[in-house]
Amino acid sequence: MKESITISLPENNSDITLEQSQRYLSIADRDNLSELDKTKRVVKLFTGLKTKEVDAMTITDYENIVSQITLALNTEVEFTQRFTLNGVEFGFIPNLDEMSAGEYIDLTSTGVSAENLHKIMGILFRPIVKEDRHGHYKIEKYKADNKYNEVMKQAPMNIVNGMLVFFCHLSRELKTYIMKSTEEVVEEARRVQQVISQSGDGTQH
Repeated sequence: MKESITISLPENNSDITLEQSQRYLSIADRDNLSELDKTKRVVKLFTGLKTKEVDAMTITDYENIVSQITLALNTEVEFTQRFTLNGVEFGFIPNLDEMSAGEYIDLTSTGVSAENLHKIMGILFRPIVKEDRHGHYKIEKYKADNKYNEVMKQAPMNIVNGMLVFFCHLSRELKTYIMKSTEEVVEEARRVQQVISQSGDGTQH
């Protein structure tokens, strides 16, 4: 009689940690593994099972597990400004216009990549230290040696993906703003050039 094994599968990406997602992406990017080996490693990652336990599964159970993991990984999410992790409430930088130079430099120099997502999260989310009755809050001051980088590896992926959705939207807005501002500067330069030309008695400068 086979011994039954109880496994817990993620229902959506709120049940998946950032660290698990990073390890999953690391497996998916490996060129020296076959698709079958990759899938088996992903199953082990999200179930905690050993290789012999995965090999002993029926093909139906195996396919159902793979299907559920895929479904959980691809759950759509929205941006969430606050979340609680290990009993601590973290808040997104409340006012991006007031971002410190240190935050901005570290954010832009780190770059958005799978292996750096916990660092991005550590910059954008920090513990809430003060809140008024209207829900406005302040977060802990940023330090270059951010101690929350490792903590953020345990952040749920619905929060991380929501941050990425917001971040991409913000990047598009910033790009549009920069392009618009550049066009305005160019147009102003042209206008000034015309004024100088007209005031120079026909002499082109």
